[in-house]
Amino acid sequence: MKNKIDIIFNTILGIIFFTCITSIVISTGMVLTKNFNEIFSVLAKFGFIEFAMILLMAIIWFITDTSIDIPFYGDDNEFEKLVLLSKNNPQKMRKKIKILCEYEKLYIGVLTVTVISTVIGLIMISFKLENIRGGLGVLIFTLIGSLFMVLKMMYIKPEYPNEVTINRQQYPTLFKIIDSAIELTNSPQLDEIFIVEGSNAGIAFIPDGFGFNGKHVLLIGIEILKILNEQELKSVIIHELAHIYNNDTNTTNKISRCLTRWSTIIDKVKEKDSIIYDILLLPFAKIYIEKLETYKNAIAQPKEIAADKEAALYTSVEVYAKASAKLEIIDLFKTNPYCKVELRVQEEPPKNYLNIMFDDFNNEIIERKSQWLNQIKKPISSIYDTHPSFSERMNALGIDDFNYEIEFENQNENYKNEIDNLIDIKNKQWYESWCDEWDEFTKEYKLQLEIIQNYKEIDDIEKNIEYGFALEETREYDKAMEIYKNILSKDENCAIAMYRIGQILLIKNDNNGIELIKKAADLDSDFIISAMDTIIEYSMDNGMKDKVDEVYEWFSKKLK
Repeated sequence: MKNKIDIIFNTILGIIFFTCITSIVISTGMVLTKNFNEIFSVLAKFGFIEFAMILLMAIIWFITDTSIDIPFYGDDNEFEKLVLLSKNNPQKMRKKIKILCEYEKLYIGVLTVTVISTVIGLIMISFKLENIRGGLGVLIFTLIGSLFMVLKMMYIKPEYPNEVTINRQQYPTLFKIIDSAIELTNSPQLDEIFIVEGSNAGIAFIPDGFGFNGKHVLLIGIEILKILNEQELKSVIIHELAHIYNNDTNTTNKISRCLTRWSTIIDKVKEKDSIIYDILLLPFAKIYIEKLETYKNAIAQPKEIAADKEAALYTSVEVYAKASAKLEIIDLFKTNPYCKVELRVQEEPPKNYLNIMFDDFNNEIIERKSQWLNQIKKPISSIYDTHPSFSERMNALGIDDFNYEIEFENQNENYKNEIDNLIDIKNKQWYESWCDEWDEFTKEYKLQLEIIQNYKEIDDIEKNIEYGFALEETREYDKAMEIYKNILSKDENCAIAMYRIGQILLIKNDNNGIELIKKAADLDSDFIISAMDTIIEYSMDNGMKDKVDEVYEWFSKKLK
């Protein structure tokens, strides 16, 4: 059974499309039969109907609107069907996506016909009612201007923030790896190579103009270059190239192009703050984006597994497995609150941010490598995750238990020199991007330091909670826990203190935090949603599927 709201919007969109096509067909028939007298009248009538339906859709959307950030799946069964279709019949899934991506052209066509038809209708009315010609004239010009702006909004001007475009002359070793991967897999040549921030790699089609032109680019995160050796980097690049020759990129790019266009439109509509743009564009844009996101997520995991197998085939299972493990480990390092370098204590952004981060990583890896290797094997994925878990990926490659030895300092000298040069460039970019925002970025941290410095031990629970928060913000978790325990010794039903202790225990990978968080939610219903999210995330990260099922059952009872 489909979501009721989904059915309502599909019905309204269907009526809009149908009335538009009907008006075109009837008008075309009148032209062919040379019955010109009634063409404008027919167009006008249909235009008013279409405009009324668009207005109705807008009203319903504004009433039911939640957030563009929340994926719109209709219901779980429907999404599961899409995932299964993607696995079992990828060709049919691609056809469905192709049709979905054509909706934007259809809607723009409908919008154009609707506005023109409505304008014709208003002009006809203005000739009959002389006393309102002035007002209708303003409305007509507004609609025509809106149509022009709508079409202008379709134009995409690509922006590439904080990337470094590399060339063969300056980076011959890096290009040798990339060229080798392309030649080995017989993949098409890439237009450009971008070095970006982070620990991800990807192949992207960056559209230009109205989306008919653009570039195929390979994006490589600077952290990938720093921690992988040449063979491991090659295997990751082959994984990304596989998305092209498996036809994944073509499918994903169709969705991405539509997502880019309509996300940009939403931003522009919000900037314009116009009720006409809100009515004509916003509801369709949000509905459309949610559907695109649904399909994009449904095809994600199967294509990742297929690309993994290609990377292992052309290099080796061991090489690709090691590369995957390293990427998982650096992500774990960046999310672990105990080993992040605290930059906010500095008065200005550091000019060597990446060097500081990599030095901290090298120090931490000495002590935590075994711990992190065990940790990356634990997470499990849900069907809504865009990437499978590390263990699921390894199982697909035939590795039941990852036990390869990983080394982080095994790159040749030429490769290291090129990467160090790129790190210097990225450091400069990072510094320049943060210069103007540093005071705002560090403001909250400095405020927490003031709270800690000015704190005096008192019995005021609110002040003690505030002090505990400040300690957490500055990563003094053990001290914060003592404050919360002290509060509970005086008030054993203080839900917020109990909740914070539970959170800290989970940060320390202590499962006892789960029961404390649930107990806090039992005491204060305001914590129910965040408790469920926190426990599920922790359970998924630690491979505790039974706990996930348990917390869903607990949450359902709470709702009842």
